Amino acid sequence: MTKSISFNLKAEMSGALSTLCTCMYIERTDGRAYGFTMHDQTLVIDGLAYEPAASFNPSDIKSANTMEVDNLTVEGILSSDSITEDELRAGRWDYASYRIFQVNWNDLSMGDAKLRAGHFGEVTVHRQTFSVELLGLMDAYTTSIGQLTQPMCRTSLGTPECGVVLTGSPSRSVSGTIDMADTDFFTMHDSDRTEPDGFFDEGVIVIHYPTGDLSYEIKAYIPGVWITKTPFAYDATGVAYDMTQGCNRLFSTCCNVFNNAVNFRGEPWLRGPDALVQIGRHNS
Repeated sequence: MTKSISFNLKAEMSGALSTLCTCMYIERTDGRAYGFTMHDQTLVIDGLAYEPAASFNPSDIKSANTMEVDNLTVEGILSSDSITEDELRAGRWDYASYRIFQVNWNDLSMGDAKLRAGHFGEVTVHRQTFSVELLGLMDAYTTSIGQLTQPMCRTSLGTPECGVVLTGSPSRSVSGTIDMADTDFFTMHDSDRTEPDGFFDEGVIVIHYPTGDLSYEIKAYIPGVWITKTPFAYDATGVAYDMTQGCNRLFSTCCNVFNNAVNFRGEPWLRGPDALVQIGRHNS
């Protein structure tokens, strides 16, 4: 990210008094763009309206010349029509890219001074408030490239690496309509579900909301009732869904339930680090 600043804006920043304000450009993964500013009036920059965000409280921006990830957080009150609690819970703001910069609100032709860019990290919703972790560009260097050895399978059920067919398989995927969704936003009911206990544990449910499909992992299932790992965003009562069987990623399950040992992506017999670094020998 180039941080070139125009001569006029540099002069404005070095003056005893200035008319600077901070702005944030956000682009969600669905392509929708939003603009917010700490100024008390709406600013139009590059054709996008930056609405006042007096309810936002960003932390201090600090940069270093090391490889450490530069993170900051933004806390705000759910007072803007652009950011709603339902959409935050639905994950529609997850992994959004952002850019923070300063402008002279009295003369936008001076250009901007770029401060930070990156993408959203953890989004937490509280009562009428929310907080967002803003990850810097250096966060990309923390991504692991390659695969780590582990006793459990590294892939997910139904992927090409797994080879088990879920979509369109009547024995592994079902469709229906949710009879009732509890107010805890975790529990759903469908009396038509008669599969045995645990059949959908670690599976995935796709809920076909009018505003778009949302998927959730299933934590636990008993006939007619299941609990998701994360809260669903909207009331799901009367909404259609598709649900697929789950897998606990154990080698025994891969063999006995799916007959798919040839595609197992784990090392169940690999000795762990405790055995490799032990001192002396043990009989067991």
